[in-house]
Amino acid sequence: MTRMKTLLLASAAAALLGTGFANAASTTATTTGIDALPSYTGTVKHFTITPRGTIDGVILSNGTDVMFPPYMSTQIAYAVKLGDSVTIHGLKAANEPVIQGVSITDGSHTVTDNGPPPGFGPGRHGAPTRMMVQGKIAQYLYGPHGEKNGVLLDDGTALHMPPPAIAKSSIASMLKTGDTIAAVGVGTTNSLGSVVMVQQIGSNFKDLTRIAMPRPPHRPGPMGPHGWHHGWHHGPMMHGPMMHGPMGGPGAPPPPPANDSGSTSK
Repeated sequence: MTRMKTLLLASAAAALLGTGFANAASTTATTTGIDALPSYTGTVKHFTITPRGTIDGVILSNGTDVMFPPYMSTQIAYAVKLGDSVTIHGLKAANEPVIQGVSITDGSHTVTDNGPPPGFGPGRHGAPTRMMVQGKIAQYLYGPHGEKNGVLLDDGTALHMPPPAIAKSSIASMLKTGDTIAAVGVGTTNSLGSVVMVQQIGSNFKDLTRIAMPRPPHRPGPMGPHGWHHGWHHGPMMHGPMMHGPMGGPGAPPPPPANDSGSTSK
């Protein structure tokens, strides 16, 4: 491992710890590699995707929400299969089932976060796709600081809402595991999964409550500078090269080619 990669890993670990993720005794400024980070194992039950359709994480069979930056999407899609047992290196939030992953290993394939490829950034935004979904709630989803920011339906569809909205009792009362929920919003669906940025939610389509959209700084409107998904789900854990959040929004270009993203070893 190069000195630069060692420094990046140490920087990533320090940033993760600063955002409320659990410490590990071996994760210090003298970190020598990813193996020094805590490891977790589990079975992949669902992929999570951004509104542009790229993978930004996995849900394990025990309900753990594992986050990865979307520039690793192509490599994860190639290396990781649903139903497989995987090993993840990263840091886990102290009080919630959410992990910020730095690498994921499935059999002989390991995908490692080596930072975004040159030129990775927002693409041209297309028109968002309006979506209406209904299903039973399987579990909560979490944001980069361990905050609840959505729910996962039993068919794997991710519904995302701003954390302040979920914190309201009128919304929280609808989001109980096993309950049926209906939602209207914008998002995308593909062979990897479905995601909806919720605008209205209720027990059925005839009785919907509108979700208040946050207004990000320096740019008006709900889409914000990096898309709906940026801060609500698998958003940035740090501002350095290791873990940028998803860029672009619905209709943005496909993920970068395999040789321009996180490394995949065999």
